[in-house]
Amino acid sequence: MARRKTSAAAVETDSEPFTPARAAPARAAAPAKAVPSGKLVGAVTGAVKILRYLAAATEPMGVSRIAKDTKINTSTCFNILRTLAVEDLVTFEPSSKTYSISLGIMELARGATALGGDLSTVRPLMERIANARNVTLTLWQPVSSSRKVLVYSAVARSAMRIQMTVGQRLPLFIGATGRLFAAFTDITEDDLEARFREINWNVPLTFAEFKRQVRETRSKGWARDDGNFAAGTVSLAVPILDRDGTAVMAVTATMFSGQFSDARVPEIVDDLSEFAGRVARIIEH
Repeated sequence: MARRKTSAAAVETDSEPFTPARAAPARAAAPAKAVPSGKLVGAVTGAVKILRYLAAATEPMGVSRIAKDTKINTSTCFNILRTLAVEDLVTFEPSSKTYSISLGIMELARGATALGGDLSTVRPLMERIANARNVTLTLWQPVSSSRKVLVYSAVARSAMRIQMTVGQRLPLFIGATGRLFAAFTDITEDDLEARFREINWNVPLTFAEFKRQVRETRSKGWARDDGNFAAGTVSLAVPILDRDGTAVMAVTATMFSGQFSDARVPEIVDDLSEFAGRVARIIEH
């Protein structure tokens, strides 16, 4: 992936130090991961490897390429892919003979994605807000220290609208939600900068600008992205916090730039805050 380059001079123009949401505790060496005793099943290991490979792929892939990159025998790879397709965990495209990750995988992840709560109950509220404000509403959850996944989305009933696919994964710190996760998560400035420089921004900004926006986000309690994530769009986002004040999810309202005005901010942020409060109550139980 191509990386945006930022000049050192631009970064140095911001002399105010970055401070995480809370002081990050000293990290002890990570304990060894507990693994149940017993024999590993090769076919299951291969299936997991293929699913992870396809989840990270930016386009559908053929059997030969998947087998080569995952170092799985071609015949074995084909049989695993055929089984995964039958179980709706991967999608097969007959015309190109390629495979991609399927949204069926979300069914398996539903419990973890919902953080123990049933988020399906908030879908009507998402749809109401999307239609009332003529925006696309998206709910995001971190799935690792560097990635987030789209859990739910609601699209306004209008001729022109912004569509995003449930299940898609993006860099954790990109977009309006990225500023939230940076503001309401324990992360050092060095780690944040390293993650920031891995992002391929549509409309680039400097790390100094990003740090300033993160500080503003922490102060205001909501974030804004003016086309850095996707040119021609504006996004407003509100965090869903746990009892410790850490952002465990985030909800975003995205619209075309021509639809946006500063006068719309208070009403949209209020709606997002209402939604965030509803989700926070669900995942606490």
